[in-house]
Amino acid sequence: MRAELADKVAADGEVLRAGGTVFHAGPLSDGPLSPARRTVGLDAVPRRLFPAGVSRATVAAAMLDEAEDPRFAGTVAIPLPR
Repeated sequence: MRAELADKVAADGEVLRAGGTVFHAGPLSDGPLSPARRTVGLDAVPRRLFPAGVSRATVAAAMLDEAEDPRFAGTVAIPLPR
C-alpha cells in the first residue's frame, strides 16, 4: 500500500475535518457478524503484535451503528470482534 498511503492519509484527514468517522480494521474475513462485537476509539485499542482480525459483516454493522448513533464523530474508530 506504499504508493497509496499518502492518498489514504489525505482522505482520512478530509473525513475527520468534516466531522466524519474514519474506520480502521484489522485483517478482514468473510466470517459471520460477531455477537460480542464492539467499536472503540483509537486510544482504546488493545495493544497486540498483530491487529485483531474482524469479519466484513462486523465492520459493516459498526459503520451502520455509527451512522445511526454517532459516537466517534471526527475521530478514528476500530471495530473489534469482541
